[in-house]
Amino acid sequence: MCALVDSWLVGLKRAPILHSARLLLRPVCVGDVVHIQSSIDDKRVCDNLSYVPHPYTVEMAETWTRNVNFGMANGSCCYWTICDQKTEEFIGSMGLSIHNEQDGCEMHYWVNADQWNKGYCTEAAKRTIVHAFEDIGMHRVFITHRENGLASKTVIKKCGFVLEGILRDSLKRFGKFENVATYSMLHDEYLAMKKNGLY
Repeated sequence: MCALVDSWLVGLKRAPILHSARLLLRPVCVGDVVHIQSSIDDKRVCDNLSYVPHPYTVEMAETWTRNVNFGMANGSCCYWTICDQKTEEFIGSMGLSIHNEQDGCEMHYWVNADQWNKGYCTEAAKRTIVHAFEDIGMHRVFITHRENGLASKTVIKKCGFVLEGILRDSLKRFGKFENVATYSMLHDEYLAMKKNGLY
């Protein structure tokens, strides 16, 4: 049972509501905790994330929600729940870690395993990229993925990110060191892609 109360989590409410063709990106709320826990506890999802333990408990989901609330209250991040625009079904999470002094942010996301291969992650990522550059004035958006995470790589490429390099053995995951690929997109590159119809 969730021990959080929505009225405590005023930071979460700072996330603006974003719409795309099929999706609604809305503020995270207490009612999402059970969905967050269930989705991330799915080994298929957890195996694609960089730092999340397995098994993933309700208490962990509550702690994550509190931490996001704190970060949003002080302006260091912004997170959304990804939902189906028509049914409001929970699909996953999209977030930005914001580095205001650098005019930059790092993108994070995950989608329920049962919703994979429907283009939801790419659609949500593109909408968030538009928000980052056009609404909050970022100069640079960057993202990383474990080198063997092919699904994440596909989304990143479809969004138009540029590979910056491979960080060798920079992540220890389930007892094994892994390489991490890092990508970025600059404001001018985003504008060029927008002009060419990619955004």
